[in-house]
Amino acid sequence: MSGEAGAGAISDYFQVFFSSGMTVSVAMPPDVEENPNYISDYFKEADKPFQQQLEQVLPLLNRKVKELIEQLDLPIIPYDPKARAVAGVIKEDTYEFEDNEHDKNFAKNWFSNSKDPKAFISVQFFTKSFSKITLSFTVEQRILRSQLNRLRDEILLLF
Repeated sequence: MSGEAGAGAISDYFQVFFSSGMTVSVAMPPDVEENPNYISDYFKEADKPFQQQLEQVLPLLNRKVKELIEQLDLPIIPYDPKARAVAGVIKEDTYEFEDNEHDKNFAKNWFSNSKDPKAFISVQFFTKSFSKITLSFTVEQRILRSQLNRLRDEILLLF
């Protein structure tokens, strides 16, 4: 069995998963009958530091994201887990990634032609201690990569 230790939460404007950044494989013990919960017990313990840190940071993270939405005029709206992932929603303006012309046009058409113009985006980045943060948002129009990078930089200061 393999997995990644971590903890998650859903807030008004985002979903976050804070994790080890490493997938581990846990072998079953030779005496499975005597330890039927061996793997789940392993992950319960491995998850604890991430749960504790996320609980401490979450109120600050909520405030910071709300502030940044206003300061940076981000097109982030209240988190909707049912929003669709739409190719091209992140507008590449930093030369980190190529802005695929097909995806870009698809996203423009999605927002202009959709009855419910919102889309799901997810970004991942690492902390200085190599833990991983995965943030998911719902947006009402395309968002600039540079805006996401600024958001990332501010969030990293909390971890």
